[in-house]
Amino acid sequence: MSTQTSSYETVLALVRAWPAAQRFLLVHDLLATLAPTERTPHPTLQHARGLLATEHAPPTDAQVDAWLDERRSERYGA
Repeated sequence: MSTQTSSYETVLALVRAWPAAQRFLLVHDLLATLAPTERTPHPTLQHARGLLATEHAPPTDAQVDAWLDERRSERYGA
């Protein structure tokens, strides 16, 4: 058994003795070490607005109701 494996097993045995909450915090901290070190924020709201932007006026409530009725008719044959 190598020294690295021995150290790993020693640490694992130590951690197994910890309360569950403390082990969970350790897992959280370990996962954070795998995250990218430099995060660039994504302009999510601006991107979503861009996807929704059109040259057309938004549908009226009556149009949406008609679309829903059509879909229900297709789906349930009523």
